[in-house]
Amino acid sequence: VTLYQYDVCPFCNKVKAQLDFLGIAYDVVEVNPLTKSELGFSKEYRKVPIVIVDGEQINDSAVIMREMETRMKKAGLRGRGARPRPGSAAAKKEDEWFAWVDSRFVHVVTPNIYRTWEEAQRSFDYITERGNFNWFMRQAIALSGAASMYVISHRVLKKRHGIEDERAALYEALDDWMQNAVGPKNAFCGGSEPNLADLAVFGVLRAVKTFDTFSDAMENTNAKPWYERMRVEVGEATR
Repeated sequence: VTLYQYDVCPFCNKVKAQLDFLGIAYDVVEVNPLTKSELGFSKEYRKVPIVIVDGEQINDSAVIMREMETRMKKAGLRGRGARPRPGSAAAKKEDEWFAWVDSRFVHVVTPNIYRTWEEAQRSFDYITERGNFNWFMRQAIALSGAASMYVISHRVLKKRHGIEDERAALYEALDDWMQNAVGPKNAFCGGSEPNLADLAVFGVLRAVKTFDTFSDAMENTNAKPWYERMRVEVGEATR
C-alpha cells in the first residue's frame, strides 16, 4: 500500500488512522502542493489522498476507507473494524457520522489551523522535514502555502460554512460528536469498539495534534477521554 499525501491534510490522516488501526503496513509519498509532480501517473484526478493497492489506484478518502474495509472482509480479516450489518441501526449511525466528518467537521477544523498568520505558518512547518524537496522549494511551499490558505480560510471557507468564530465552531462540532455520536454510555461512536466514523474524526484531530487548535479543543470540550481511548486503539502513527 502506498499513500500519496500532504502530511497535515485531514483527509489523508483519516486514511492513515484506518491503516494504523488495521495494522496495514504502508509507504507514504509526500506530494508537492505547488507542482503535484508526484501525481504524474494520475492525469485526471489531482487531489490527495490517493492510495495504490496491489497496483490499483483508489481516490478520495471516504472511498479508500470503504474499499480497505471491503478488502479486509474479503481476506477474512474481520476482527478489527468489521462493518455493522447492512441496514442495521448501527450501520445507519456509522454512515451518518462518517458523512458528517467530510460535510462538516473537516471544514470546521481547517479554518482553525489557519486562524492567525502565525498558526498558518506553523501548519507548513512539516514541509521542512517531509518530502524530497530542495531548500528553495521548501521555502516556496511554506510561504505560498501559508499565505494562500490564510486568505482562503478567511475569505472563502468561513463564509461558505457559516463560521464566525473558528474555535467556537470547533467546540460546538466536538460537543455534537460527543453527545450525539458517541453518547454518554458508549466508549466510541461504534459502541464498544471504533467504527469508520470514529477513525475519521480521530484522524482529522491527530493531524493537528501539535497545533494550538488541538490543545484548545482538548481543554474546552469533553472529547479528550474519547481521543485517548482512540489513541490506544489505533496506536501511534506509523508514518
